[in-house]
Amino acid sequence: MVPRVPQATWDRGLSQATSALAAVSIDPGARLTPRATADALGAAGYPGNARFVRDYNGGAWPEDLIAALASAAASQGQPVDVALARRIFGDGTTLWIAAIAERPVTLDPLPRDIPLDDVISVRVDLTDTAIGEELQLFVAPPDGAVQAHPLTDGVGLWLDTFHIPGEYRMEVVTSGETTAQVVLLWSNFVEQEPARLSSLPRASTEVPDPAAAALHLYDALDQLRANAGLPRLTRFSTFEPLTRAHARRMASANVVAHVIDGVTPGVAALARREFHPKAMHREDVAAAANWQEAMDLLTLSPGHLQNLLCTTCTHVSIGTSLEPYVLGEVPRLFTVWELLEFPNGEPKTIERFDR
Repeated sequence: MVPRVPQATWDRGLSQATSALAAVSIDPGARLTPRATADALGAAGYPGNARFVRDYNGGAWPEDLIAALASAAASQGQPVDVALARRIFGDGTTLWIAAIAERPVTLDPLPRDIPLDDVISVRVDLTDTAIGEELQLFVAPPDGAVQAHPLTDGVGLWLDTFHIPGEYRMEVVTSGETTAQVVLLWSNFVEQEPARLSSLPRASTEVPDPAAAALHLYDALDQLRANAGLPRLTRFSTFEPLTRAHARRMASANVVAHVIDGVTPGVAALARREFHPKAMHREDVAAAANWQEAMDLLTLSPGHLQNLLCTTCTHVSIGTSLEPYVLGEVPRLFTVWELLEFPNGEPKTIERFDR
């Protein structure tokens, strides 16, 4: 596989995570959930922002799967880590699970398991400055607020934050003038063993209901904030048409992004055109099989979780949409969360004669 994927390296930790997922895929129709992939990567100690794909066939080499990895690597134009595992069932059919992770930065080796009150140094080196030179490390402890620390390329940051036993989610985000990208995502464990993987759930054939999903997401956000001791946010229906429209555009373009070149400048830009006074936006976007997995994607990412737990936000608008129907596949749910602050009062529609 490696020679066919541009700039690819077989990674042992990523291979361990892929093998662990194959081992618990006792059903060939099992779904790779965000929680399962995070647990597998955490147990393996792999610190990359990896993606997993699967193929189920009669036992032949997964040509289409390898071609998809090669295409993804070529589009990135940078070194990638790859891995491949398989599970052979009693009837000879085979489930293949592959993983790929870009390497726009390198991370100095870190221990997976950390003693209570220990101190570690986190150092990253940019290998692709085109993704932006501003670096931030987000730390989500087992209890308490997400912490954000500025990072300097090539300089170690000493962390003295491991005072509570449990899993600490760590995330490195790099940003330029207009974009931000998650480049590293991993877990450290303080006086606690990594979670044991359980059997993966079977993929649902039920098409998600976007309207019902949005209601569930509002309720899940209320519960998440209540668990963190934060007040619930007021639902701001005025911006919901903007969030739904952005979700539809992401679904149609098959892209998860805050801005889609040539398609939309994003919710915040459109809101500034249509409403006054201006609002302060904290936006999260995701695509998932259902609303529960969409929520998991955000809560497993410290940077996105920090937005959901915004302490100064007072309102929220959530929009959802299904991707166009693909024959033989259940369409994914694309979601936009817009957490809002109104320093100058609630936005009002700009009347046409004022424009």
